[in-house]
Amino acid sequence: MLVSLQADYALRVLLDVAVNQARGGGGVTREIAERQHVPRVFLTKIVAQLANRGMLHTQRGKGGGVTLGMTPEKIVLLDVIEAFEGSLMFNQCTADPGYCLKADGCTIRGFWKAAEIHLKGFFRTKTVADLLQLSSDDVDAVFSGMQNTESFQTMGKNGREGQVGRCITPDMIRQATRKGE
Repeated sequence: MLVSLQADYALRVLLDVAVNQARGGGGVTREIAERQHVPRVFLTKIVAQLANRGMLHTQRGKGGGVTLGMTPEKIVLLDVIEAFEGSLMFNQCTADPGYCLKADGCTIRGFWKAAEIHLKGFFRTKTVADLLQLSSDDVDAVFSGMQNTESFQTMGKNGREGQVGRCITPDMIRQATRKGE
């Protein structure tokens, strides 16, 4: 299973906005696009979809911008991912048993279904607040190998290098979470 860039960017946008709100500011799509290295047109579509689901609030004009549409504790990561991916599944047969002639009694189908249940359960219990409240050790573990850089390169579907993106660093999360101390 490969999560699309849209879903990945949606999570990054939500975390970016949450970090900036924790610092006392809001987000402007132009600035978010620059920080996250997301094409602005692409980001605008992602922000619109998140706003339609109530996860973000947008306001146009002077003094406008992007803010969280609900508290970070209420933004469930599974909802974010499925907003862009549809229902998470490893194989078509888990959603439609009639898809495969071998569905009845298929051991592999049961394996895929169990994996889906575990993965959905994991993301169902995680929120944007969880991302914000990672301890320093947890942040270091999540970002291991990326601590000295904010940039990353994705692989395209053809196996060639894809888009360059920018991740939220451990220090950014630490600074945002320390502000409330």
